[in-house]
Amino acid sequence: MSERLSRAGRFPQLFLGLVVVSAGLTVGASALRDGLRARSSQHAITVTGSARKTIVSDTVVWRASLTTTQPTPAEASKELAAWVGRVQSFLRGAGAIDSEVRLNPISTETIPQLTPDGRADSGKVGGYKLSRGFEVRSSRVKEITDIVQKSSTLLGEGIPLTAQPPEYLYAQLPQLRPDLLAEASRDAKTRGDRLVAAAGGRLGKLQNVSAGVFQITAPNATDTSGEGVYDTSTIDKDVTAVVSLTFGMR
Repeated sequence: MSERLSRAGRFPQLFLGLVVVSAGLTVGASALRDGLRARSSQHAITVTGSARKTIVSDTVVWRASLTTTQPTPAEASKELAAWVGRVQSFLRGAGAIDSEVRLNPISTETIPQLTPDGRADSGKVGGYKLSRGFEVRSSRVKEITDIVQKSSTLLGEGIPLTAQPPEYLYAQLPQLRPDLLAEASRDAKTRGDRLVAAAGGRLGKLQNVSAGVFQITAPNATDTSGEGVYDTSTIDKDVTAVVSLTFGMR
């Protein structure tokens, strides 16, 4: 004993260093052990579930416009008014209800007169361009679709109707969302149970829920987007909801 004390006295720095190293090893082993335990307790799995429902559009929107260019405002206004009246008459005769049709204000644009070499002379007016658009919006999807298909007869009469394809929408989407999200969550839970059970484990507590944006696509389409897809070209649509659930592991 006296010999050890004598050595410690002769090499005080070495003795102190060994003590510090020993303590450090003890603390390090304890921290490593605690870290492994914490890491083990944080094991989790994230599973994704989806739900799809086929819907039928309950709203149709059709937009079209008329444009005329004449030397004077009076001539342009007269021609445009005649065309608009003919379109309104056609819509009523085809079965559209007045409350379903909305006329937009007339837009006016001056056309500069051209110089002999074909350049625009900003100081002189060569004509007046008047345009007027209208919109048909209705819950009578089939009836308005039939009217749109018949509208080509106006072109045969010399009326320069510029029309867009009808847009088919679904107004009840907010009411549909909760049920689809719940179904997608159940699908994710079922997938998680089966996956973990196959590996000999069990799902623990739910830790996180993440819902993706809805994808509204043509039937059987696979289009997706981070901002969400909303197809308006088809009457029948598929609405898909995606949910990701994170569970602890037992």
